[in-house]
Formats: sequence, C-alpha cells, structure tokens
Amino acid sequence: MDEIPIRPASFEDEELIGTLLSLSFANDPFVRWILPDPRGFVADCYSYARRAYASAFDAQTVHIIGEKLGAAVWLPPGVTADRSEKTAPPDNSDGPSLPPDFAAPRAQSAAYCPTEPHWYLGLIAVDPFHRGKKLGTRLLQYGLALCDRDCVPAYLESTNAANLTLYQRAGFELLAEVKVGASPPRFPMLRPARK
Repeated sequence: MDEIPIRPASFEDEELIGTLLSLSFANDPFVRWILPDPRGFVADCYSYARRAYASAFDAQTVHIIGEKLGAAVWLPPGVTADRSEKTAPPDNSDGPSLPPDFAAPRAQSAAYCPTEPHWYLGLIAVDPFHRGKKLGTRLLQYGLALCDRDCVPAYLESTNAANLTLYQRAGFELLAEVKVGASPPRFPMLRPARK
C-alpha cells in the first residue's frame, strides 16, 4: 500500500469527496444524529467539503489517496474552517429538522482547540470497501509530516469513538469526551508538536 500515491485535491474532486464522506460517515454516531434521514445525509455530504473547507482546497491541503480510495482535509496554521451557520446541514422543511442542540457539542469541543499555531484535521474518509489496508493511516501520516515539518501541534475532533485508537497510535492525546443533551459524544484530540 505504500506505493499508492497521495495527491492534492481540487474543487473538481468535490463529487468524489462527497461520495467518500457518504460511504465513510454512514455509521458515524454524531453525523447521523444531526442527519438521520438518509437522503438528507447523502445530499449534505456532496456539498459539505466545499461549504466547510473551501480554504483547505485553496491551500491545497485536501489530499486524496489513490484515484478514489480516501481523502483527508487539513487546515494549516492560520487557516480556519467556516464554522458559520452556512456550514450547518440544510434544515429541510419537508423532512426532520436539525436537533435543537446540535451546535452546542461542536462549540464545546472547539473550546479545546489550541490557541497557538497548529494544523487542524477537519476530516478523513476512506471507502469502507478498502478499510483495513492502512489507507487512513497513510493519509494521517502524510498530513502529520506537514505538522512535523512546521514543528506545530495537530488538532482534531473525532465524532466516532471507534476511530480513537487510530489517532492515538499516531500520537494524538484525548482531551475530553464532550456530550451535550441527547448528542452522541465528540472527542477533541491533540498531538503535541514534534521536532
């Protein structure tokens, strides 16, 4: 698997990334709590990367492994995700509305985000058909090499407890388990800077 290339993504890869998100996050407890309707979930996946991480595309820090096996979105120091209301899933009046307290766990998790310069892993998604082949680990290590090059920490907020060991093996430390009301937990994690 080491020979499978990793390349920067562009906005032309948005449909591919949306497909990877819909496959990879279909069982994610937090994401499905926000988007329980399958049609709304899939529709949101196709526009989420551009809505929330246009600045990562501009910085060329969205990475794809292979031609379509997985993707990771990293924000370099000083570049932020769009956490405005427009990044919230659309509230479809024909279907169920968003949970009334969906923003609270995200806001409480963000309180753990370092104030010092750091890289932020916005998301990582691997086609479930290709899981177990270390593709997620390769994508993670590829991004962490950028963190190490810059000698800055890396931060993420996992929405699935099943992924914690992957991040811990890469040096991330669990900062908290954030749970508000009926929301599934979120897990802010930090990997200290390495030289």
